[in-house]
Order: sequence, then C-alpha cells, then structure tokens
Amino acid sequence: MANDSYRVDLDRLDEVVKKLNNVLKDMQSASGKAKSGTHLPEGALGKGFEEEGELRKTHSDMKTFIEQDVLDRLERLIDDLQKKTSKTHGAYQDQEQSTSNAMNKGHTSSQNKYS
Repeated sequence: MANDSYRVDLDRLDEVVKKLNNVLKDMQSASGKAKSGTHLPEGALGKGFEEEGELRKTHSDMKTFIEQDVLDRLERLIDDLQKKTSKTHGAYQDQEQSTSNAMNKGHTSSQNKYS
C-alpha cells in the first residue's frame, strides 16, 4: 500500500502535455492575429485632426506590448512548461520500466533458485 503513495499517473501526465500543446497552438493563433489582424493604417481613424497621429502611435505601442510582453512571454512560458512536463513524463516512464525490469529479474532468479 505504501507504494501507491509514490505512484505517478503517466496517463494524466501525458494528458497534461497534450493539453499544453493545444494551448500553445491556440496562443500561436492569437499571436498571429495580434500581429496581422490589428493593423491600423494611416487615415483609418480619419484625417485632418491633430490627435490622429497620437492615436496611431498609441495603438502601435499597445500592439507591440501585447505581442512582445504578453503573448510572446506566455508562449515561452507554456512551451517551457510543456517541455518540462514531457521530460518529467519520460523520466518517470523510464524509471517505471527500469524498476519493473529489476523486479522481474529478481523474481525470475528467485524462481530459479527455489525451483
């Protein structure tokens, strides 16, 4: 029963990796939309009023902030988490296999001794 407290559910860990991959794909889609779908061309807000240039500059600054400081950072964070979770899954899987092999070898050699 004590072994259960150390057991890692590899299926759940694999599920987390898959979900993080989906989130990363969604983030990349949002990032693409932020870069290409939010362009504000000159004159789009009208012409001949003094705040037009300031509005476009503020829009450009906010667009850059969203792309670099929000979306890029989130993508890197999610990508890092996905890679670390995947690596952890692999390490636990390898250890589980190694332990299983060691137990099977010990069990087989015990059977040979007492057969």
